[in-house]
Amino acid sequence: MISRRNFVGVIPASAIAMTGAHAAQSDQSQGRAPSEAPNRPLIASPPVVQNPRAKSFGVSVAVAGLATAWVEYGFSQGDLRFTASASHHGLIQADNKVLHVRVNHADILPTDRPIYYRVVVQPLKYISAYQLKRGEIQATPTYALRLPDPAAKQLRVVSINDTHENLPTITRLHAEIEKLDPDLLIWNGDTCNDFNAPKATEQILLNPANDLALSWASTRPLLFSNGNHDVRGERAREAARSFVGCPESQELPYNQALRFGPLVVVTLDTGEDKPDQHPVFAGTAAYQPYREQQASWLKLVAAQPHLRSAPFKIATSHIPLRGLEGHNDGTTLDGHAYYSGFGAKLWLPTLNEAGFQAVLSGHMHRDRLDAATDDMPVCQFVGGGPKPEQATLTVVDTTQNVSRATLDIRIVDLNGKLLHRKQWSS
Repeated sequence: MISRRNFVGVIPASAIAMTGAHAAQSDQSQGRAPSEAPNRPLIASPPVVQNPRAKSFGVSVAVAGLATAWVEYGFSQGDLRFTASASHHGLIQADNKVLHVRVNHADILPTDRPIYYRVVVQPLKYISAYQLKRGEIQATPTYALRLPDPAAKQLRVVSINDTHENLPTITRLHAEIEKLDPDLLIWNGDTCNDFNAPKATEQILLNPANDLALSWASTRPLLFSNGNHDVRGERAREAARSFVGCPESQELPYNQALRFGPLVVVTLDTGEDKPDQHPVFAGTAAYQPYREQQASWLKLVAAQPHLRSAPFKIATSHIPLRGLEGHNDGTTLDGHAYYSGFGAKLWLPTLNEAGFQAVLSGHMHRDRLDAATDDMPVCQFVGGGPKPEQATLTVVDTTQNVSRATLDIRIVDLNGKLLHRKQWSS
């Protein structure tokens, strides 16, 4: 089997070694404005594959200047015969920070072999409306992407959370993810401390290890589950340019309900950890109607026959939906949420009625497993925090054969030590 880490193809060494910031500094040191250097290295992150579907997947890449992008892909290393580009209302997408291309294939994409792809970018400069200057094209390496099989007999999902821009933790998480080699990666919120200027939002999200050679979501797809820190700061609204959300909904971009073999994965967005009327938000928060929209959506998807019939179902929510005795539920102006009382009231009854086995959460920076009870038979796995000694990975393994299906969820630390585990069979 070809490892999903293997890739072929090269780009200039300078394009890998030189980040966008370094490129801009180089331009300035030579007395040029960045916009006057159309051929400088543009690729400023590894590609990040997102939101897989039977016939499609998305790819985001950070860029260091105004450019357009397209994806070349195929089903053998040397034959990238298909091309996908992004356009809106007839205008090809261009941006100076991040570009996203959704690959929409005519037929069902293969899951039993790799999809080889690379992202190609080309500089763009506007001299006037009818005078446009293009630079030389630049490309990422060619990656071997494997998409999870909707009819999988065996599947591994890994969920990480609360990385908070901690570079040593992120680097070690990358290594552990490569060892575990999941079919699907979930980033379960709090990628950052905040998105205030002058932080480069796209770098935090698409190049978290600050190294173009470290790419935890170039050869497997990623699902993003929003955290409360991910909505803070004047540049927080830019996050949707890097993590574009599911292709079906503009209003609920971080809600997805996907089935892979015996497992259903549902993502939920708990929003902020304080009520909307809290003075710190200065009238900018409207999370309660957003959660109510999600509640209506959750009831609809939970009733769909192909999801309801799955032996196992898990949900993600950055802020836990269950708390411990004495925990603040975040529904008053006093303090902040240790668990989401709003989300618990709106969503837990539906998850319970639909037979969900578990919720994967974070937020608390301390790992734990909340066992099922008679009142609430949905387990809750809470991942750790941003420091290396706190950080964890939640590993979900499912298998299915003719007579039996199994679900195994465990939390491990950065050394692979088992911290919590629960198993189911049907």
